[in-house]
Amino acid sequence: MRTTLTRTLVFGLIVLGTTTVAHAQSRTINIQVLPQPRQLTATGQVFSLRGAHVELADSRSQEDRFAAEDFISDVKEVGINLKVRGGRDRKAILIGRIGLSAIQSALKREKVEAPANLNGEGYVLHASPNGVIVAGASAAGVFYGLQTLKQLVRGEARDAFIQGVHVVDWPAMRWRGVSDDISRGPVPTVAYIKRQLRTFAAYKLNLHSFYMEHAFSSNAHPLIGPEGGSLTPAEIRELVAYAKSYHIELVPEQQTFGHLHKALKIEKYNPLAETPYGDVLSPQQEGTYKLIADWYRELNDLFPSQFFHIGADETFELGQGQSREAARARGVGAVYFEHLNRVRELLKPYNRKLIFWGDIALNHPELIGSIPKDLLVANWDYSPRDNYASRIDPFKNAGLQQFVCPGVWGWNQIFPNVDASSKNIINFVRDGQTAGALGMINTTWDDDGETLFEMGWYGIVLGAAASWQSGVVDQRRFDEAFDWAFFRADGAEFVNAIHALGRVNTVLDIRTSNDHFWRNPFTTPFQNEARANAEKNRQMRLQVETALESLLRNRERARRNATMIPALILAAQRFDHLGRRAQTVEKLSREYWEAYLNLGDRVRVRRLRRYASPIYNQLREMAEELSVLRVGYREQWLAENRPYWLDSVLARYDVAIAEWLEKSRALGEVLRNYETTSTLPNPEAFGLGPRIQP
Repeated sequence: MRTTLTRTLVFGLIVLGTTTVAHAQSRTINIQVLPQPRQLTATGQVFSLRGAHVELADSRSQEDRFAAEDFISDVKEVGINLKVRGGRDRKAILIGRIGLSAIQSALKREKVEAPANLNGEGYVLHASPNGVIVAGASAAGVFYGLQTLKQLVRGEARDAFIQGVHVVDWPAMRWRGVSDDISRGPVPTVAYIKRQLRTFAAYKLNLHSFYMEHAFSSNAHPLIGPEGGSLTPAEIRELVAYAKSYHIELVPEQQTFGHLHKALKIEKYNPLAETPYGDVLSPQQEGTYKLIADWYRELNDLFPSQFFHIGADETFELGQGQSREAARARGVGAVYFEHLNRVRELLKPYNRKLIFWGDIALNHPELIGSIPKDLLVANWDYSPRDNYASRIDPFKNAGLQQFVCPGVWGWNQIFPNVDASSKNIINFVRDGQTAGALGMINTTWDDDGETLFEMGWYGIVLGAAASWQSGVVDQRRFDEAFDWAFFRADGAEFVNAIHALGRVNTVLDIRTSNDHFWRNPFTTPFQNEARANAEKNRQMRLQVETALESLLRNRERARRNATMIPALILAAQRFDHLGRRAQTVEKLSREYWEAYLNLGDRVRVRRLRRYASPIYNQLREMAEELSVLRVGYREQWLAENRPYWLDSVLARYDVAIAEWLEKSRALGEVLRNYETTSTLPNPEAFGLGPRIQP
């Protein structure tokens, strides 16, 4: 059933309780909700919020009270101050469990039936001029119904109202989660993690996993977790309690095999490394299992989740060092699974469900059938495929339960590659639903240490929709709803800007935009690429400048999640600079070559002063732009993350700034020498590429 519906609501005199509200105009209202409910019928009526209140069917339920206060806090943003109070009348937003007598009476009065197949997180939402009923099959169902209700609030202050609807909804997948890398640079503050959790919950995500290599402040191993760059036990306890209020399960993922270089580089732990100071724990060392046991003993006390995520992906060095002889005798795959089984036995006393990444298992399909059935596979694949059956079926056919794990594609990027991530998320989750997967864990990674989480919300919300909604997400309909559902802004200006920024990789035909941003422009490969891609860079700049202009013009219209707007603006500015640097060096190269081939033409040679002048200097201008971007990046980082690691990223700006200033200085020296020698250095030797062919 369509959930983004257009209805022309003609308001006459609507009697609401003891208040009569006159509406004398017609309005076209779009019902825009994400995730889109399973069943939604728009009635063409409204419930006025003027004089309304929230009523708990069970006044003793602290969970429902929290959900009510969360809803009340949201509608305050449009100038409505609701209160929780008793007294049944027609101005009530009644919330509670379906089985409660007050809910049953209200549903009967409105001639609404709750379906028998409503699952534990499901809810019924009914809004009419008489009142609003949010009835959940559980506390989570009540909470999720109120998240939908938030998006149905329209208007401002005294004119605010709830759109008339009848909704029956429940999730397609039991677990709908996010895995956030906090180990390769950015480590979010507690305040920002709370923002993540609130926003996840608003779109009905219910699982969040901290990806940790060395970012856990362990009492048993204090050398490993960097001060200021690790989650402390006190912070974890605070976040676990916070997440529980929002019906989110916090899952620790402490690596137990690969990706542990930050621990193994420490001399004390180097003996546990498969190769000296490498990435992989050696299964040949008993100390390996003591380290894992110590970590998880502490994590068990901190995380009440039913899950432990033990990682164990990308163990590239296995069999190359201490386990070489074992790998030769039994095979690398056998050694890998022996370690996995030993970790499983080690953690059995905690009675947790263990999740592990599935990539190594797929490299050894002959051994998949021997994996214990109580291990859960985190099946990751970030390729934008039409079909993922070849990744899913080996585990399904072996009787293993799995999560499908797509990615937001923000790693190594100025802005997430939305073209790639959208196809990856939509199709992988669709195929996971078909195969009966336990759920989805959408992933964000910080490979180059620069990724800013705030830029990835489109992919996060798309994953939430894909895992809640049954079947395949219609991205066009998702986009039609996104600006309202995420920013509470009518129109499509913000989602259009997101797509414009998210298509840069496609326009430039590149895989990682950050790599291009940091490349030294005064090299022959860069010069050749700048010349070959001149038109692509021009088109890209026009695309991102259009997006930037729209963001600057409309940023005040974002009434929710407005903190994403500065991140979008920063990304647009960085992309524009990326194009500018290619154009600047291409132009300098061309003009320098012209001067070099015409050394007797002093007028032509002296035109190069525009790149070295103390007044107007195009090379220094590039350094100045980078200085501004450096300030903007620092502000955005600190809006999300602890200061830890920031200086190592800002140093990249400093190096790039120095490159432009040094080239300008060198060019100035060259031009001064020219006045006495009438010669210029060879352009290619000067870092300006080979001769441009006519």
